[in-house]
Amino acid sequence: MKILIIDSQFFVRAGLVQVLTSFSDELAIYEAPTFDIAQEYLNHQSDYNLIFLDMDIPDAEIRPTLQTLKKMAPASHIVLFSWPRPLSEIRQALSNGVRSYLPKDASGEEAKQAVRILLQNDRYLPEESRLNDNLSRQGSAEHFLSPRQLEIMQLLAQGLSNKEIATILGITEGTIRVHLSAIFKAIKVSNRTEATLWYLLRQKRLVS
Repeated sequence: MKILIIDSQFFVRAGLVQVLTSFSDELAIYEAPTFDIAQEYLNHQSDYNLIFLDMDIPDAEIRPTLQTLKKMAPASHIVLFSWPRPLSEIRQALSNGVRSYLPKDASGEEAKQAVRILLQNDRYLPEESRLNDNLSRQGSAEHFLSPRQLEIMQLLAQGLSNKEIATILGITEGTIRVHLSAIFKAIKVSNRTEATLWYLLRQKRLVS
């Protein structure tokens, strides 16, 4: 079985690889920290059985990414592999070619059950109550944004420039711009000032 993991976070990929290989040693697993690298893999071979896709991949937006995957790997089983997102976004992804959804905050037992099902090429979705719970918690910043986006927002709220944020996080300014674009879209603001205000207001609610 051939598996492609598209995720920018090394430790997340490593954890998923460990769970996958605990079920079988007959897996060919390819890791892509960016969508550009994923496309290079797909240009050489498109017969992946499973493709795990992070919804917050820095160099791509989810909708065109899914359209590209459907063209390049039409037979692949696409698994959305992300931190909790609004239920509407999960449903939209499922209507655009995603077959399964594995939240990154799943418990050890949930993750093992999901991987066991996926390796049998069956569809996996969390229990409906789990999805509804994610939906009920959407009001806090932690459930609008990924951990990396939260890091960027925390630094943005301190008045740091893109260059300063990139230096602190060890990534490029281009990646920061991609993340900020995704953040603005997710929280429905149009600039850095509005985003900072949105973040600070929510932080105030959490401590008040």
